[in-house]
Amino acid sequence: MSLRKLIGMAIALAVITGGLFVFTAGNNTDGLTVHIKENSTENSWTKNLRDRNWQVYLSPEIKNILDLGTTETPEQNPHAALYNSGVTPMVSTETGVALWGNCRTINISTFIDSSLAQKEEKFNVVDGVTEVVAGYTGLDLSHEKNYTPIQVNDENLLTPETGSIVIIWVPEDSETLTPQQLGTTEVWHTIENDRTPTITRARIILSEKIFKEYESGIIGRGDNIETAVMHEVVHAMGIGHSDHRNSFMHDELANVTFATLADIAAMVFAGSRAC
Repeated sequence: MSLRKLIGMAIALAVITGGLFVFTAGNNTDGLTVHIKENSTENSWTKNLRDRNWQVYLSPEIKNILDLGTTETPEQNPHAALYNSGVTPMVSTETGVALWGNCRTINISTFIDSSLAQKEEKFNVVDGVTEVVAGYTGLDLSHEKNYTPIQVNDENLLTPETGSIVIIWVPEDSETLTPQQLGTTEVWHTIENDRTPTITRARIILSEKIFKEYESGIIGRGDNIETAVMHEVVHAMGIGHSDHRNSFMHDELANVTFATLADIAAMVFAGSRAC
């Protein structure tokens, strides 16, 4: 998934191939790169028996979004409810969507090109966003205490280790992004022995243009630096775009942007995959 700036607006779009919006997900079982059409029938919230091991409190409002009553029945289906709410997953297979297992610590490291200014500010934004996303999902997201300055090699980007997410801040002229992109996210997943698709690692690239295009603001509310970064981090949790115009996961960050109930439900669900 990628975040772009077009005609004075922040737009989060996936990589475009052949006129279709697609994202890239690496499968670490065979090293292949898989392209999946966003919002296609192949990209719905399919069921997996490991789902619904909730890690956070489900408020009545979230239960309602997920179609879960106080006494759950077989007909009550959070997968269908999420699909109907307009939120999409990043990767979907016949045996479930790709999510992180919630029994493991996910290590997050921030790397910042040594030529960039405001390094501490960039690190602090990621740190704050990580804490908020961990709170919504219940996942154990462990952000390193300090950033690492590097010289970004556009042709040989850092590859995350299994069980980790790397976040790389790059110069605005970096060839890792198109001239109009503000960021992009890749996830790798594997298919386990019981056919469960599990995210194993992710890489987020963020352009310094985010700091030039936006002001600082409330995380997940408004078209600001923090919301742009949160959009990409939530992609790394396995969540795609939303068709709700004011959602921070919509493919356009509106002036009035926030985490909708459907967004929150998707984040809660993203943390429900048992190992």
